[in-house]
Amino acid sequence: MLVCATFGENARRSGGRKMIFKLVGIALTGVVVVTLLKNSKPEFSVFATIATGVVMVITMLSALQEVVLAFDSIVEKSGVNDEVFSAVLKIIGIGYLTEYSSSVATDAGCDSIAQKLQFGGKIVIFLMSISIVKSLVDVVSTLVSSI
Repeated sequence: MLVCATFGENARRSGGRKMIFKLVGIALTGVVVVTLLKNSKPEFSVFATIATGVVMVITMLSALQEVVLAFDSIVEKSGVNDEVFSAVLKIIGIGYLTEYSSSVATDAGCDSIAQKLQFGGKIVIFLMSISIVKSLVDVVSTLVSSI
């Protein structure tokens, strides 16, 4: 059992190392392309920046799938409501999406839009967290009433 757990952990670490090297390679390639485009065709540099980011996100999605499956297993063992788990994943996704989109807006020179996007993302996260708070209150109420 310990051997399997150790092997699984080593595989994840190895996958993490491979992932970071892929991401660094994509990022450096993107930086070179964006720099070259800024000198020759500056109007296309924003598109190259966005394309680089999209390729990086797609590369990371396979690793994220493994993490989501691990969380799903934890939720299944813990007995936590699936809706709470789903809400947490959505909140995390909104946070990442907002941060990425805000960075793209900043790269495009639209700092004001980026700030408003971040603010909007925080509001959406706050609104979505209400269901988690309700579930937490229900659990605490149940525990208190059973005492």
